[in-house]
Amino acid sequence: MRFLTIGLGHCGGKIANSFKGLAKTRKGVIVDVCAINTDKADLLTHTNIPEGNKLCIGSGRGAARDWEEGRRAAIEARGHIEELIRRLLAPDTDIVLLTLGEGGGSGSGIAPIVAEIIGDLGRECIAIATLPFERESVKTKINAVRGLDLLYRQEALKALICIDNDKIVAHYPHKTLTEAYEAVNRVVVETFLDLVDLAHMPSRADRIDESELSTIFRYEGFATLSNYKARSDEVEDLSSTLIDTWNSSLFADVDTKTAVGAIFGIEGPSHLFTTLQVDRVRRCFKDTLIGRDIILGIYPIERSPWVSIVGVLVGLDIPGKIRSLYELARREYQRHLEAVEERRMRKRRGLFEFEELEAVEKPLEAPRVVEPAPTPTAMPISEKRSILDFVGGLSGQSFTEEEFKDLLRSEFNLNDAELERILDELRYNGWIFEPRRGVIRVL
Repeated sequence: MRFLTIGLGHCGGKIANSFKGLAKTRKGVIVDVCAINTDKADLLTHTNIPEGNKLCIGSGRGAARDWEEGRRAAIEARGHIEELIRRLLAPDTDIVLLTLGEGGGSGSGIAPIVAEIIGDLGRECIAIATLPFERESVKTKINAVRGLDLLYRQEALKALICIDNDKIVAHYPHKTLTEAYEAVNRVVVETFLDLVDLAHMPSRADRIDESELSTIFRYEGFATLSNYKARSDEVEDLSSTLIDTWNSSLFADVDTKTAVGAIFGIEGPSHLFTTLQVDRVRRCFKDTLIGRDIILGIYPIERSPWVSIVGVLVGLDIPGKIRSLYELARREYQRHLEAVEERRMRKRRGLFEFEELEAVEKPLEAPRVVEPAPTPTAMPISEKRSILDFVGGLSGQSFTEEEFKDLLRSEFNLNDAELERILDELRYNGWIFEPRRGVIRVL
């Protein structure tokens, strides 16, 4: 069986690199692999990927954790990406697999463009994407939900498999983060490789073959993987163990009743595969995936000390984790915008309020003879509002003080006393400020 694995961004490159490394020890599987990233230094760390199969796009310094930056880089390098994929895409390639992390700028932004290119080449693909931790930044969550949505919409994408990073803590509480990530990558890769192994393994009972493995992904929607291993003396009921495999996995929790297809292989000691046990397994699938496409392989091995269950559920509805991720990103982003706006208004008002200082007695000055000013009349509220609208239309512009006064004077026919009062109000409320003497800038 032949895979083309395309690692996108930092996380996706790590998974693709693991896929190539682990596949070297497996018979019956060929893995063509490449990596695309906006970070040149990160590409150098993928030792299992040939240098000629690494493509750096954009600035080479990363995508600044911005999905739009990654998307722009992919669009600009579209010709180079297509050339790389076309070169590695063999006529006998069975599965095109995209691997990526949703949350950064590169994987989130590049993946939809790569999926579109694969569709243009007349092929289909599946994708494995990691979801961000719930406690990561709002920017990471926005990258993830936008990237997931754009990728999910691509016609060439058939199955989207999501790794839930929040489950890493429960599964690997005492590992370093790097060790935990490597363990997760290994689970993902070995699930595919174990299925391929089963497709090449003879069985005296039902078995799965390569064609079934490659065609099960024709069902569109989300998918999840199961890979479970336990000592055979700890397994009493195969059907309940089967359910545990997808309820306790590292992948995003799914509603199994929405699955439209499944392929599972069960390997273990012969005495476990009684007609009653196998019937319970089939009944479990029938009750959980009513009327769906189910492929089951049974592999009895005499005196095996282990029971392993490996499989895929496909055509699933949107996982709850993704729905909650969107709601969380929306709420946090709204709070972020409110905080930014509050800081902007605070800057307009300045650092301090000066009313209490105006009551301090000023030093005596020599009397000056001034011409009496005409008594100002109160300005109607409606006219004041029109002045604010007029000044708002000048936002970002700078004038000399006299130019600004002339604008207001000619527009609203103000006398000098009214003009000074309006200027004082505009300064106090943060509509204008004086970056230097004699110059007014409208905010």
